[in-house]
Amino acid sequence: METQITVRNVDTEIFREFKSDATRRGIVLGAALNLAMEKFMSSKKKNFMSLKPFSWGKGTEHLSKEVDEILYTP
Repeated sequence: METQITVRNVDTEIFREFKSDATRRGIVLGAALNLAMEKFMSSKKKNFMSLKPFSWGKGTEHLSKEVDEILYTP
């Protein structure tokens, strides 16, 4: 099923980049929008517990404690 839409308040520069990137990848704009909307919809289904830890790099092992000390120490 195909639907034609009109969208207001779209940032011109972002739209140009999106359209240009879709063209470079050989994807028509409608298909690119479908992919973007599917990705957007699937991202909200993730819950907090599905997040995995990652490293901020060497020397940041205690960053959380350091931030707490700065924020919560009088």
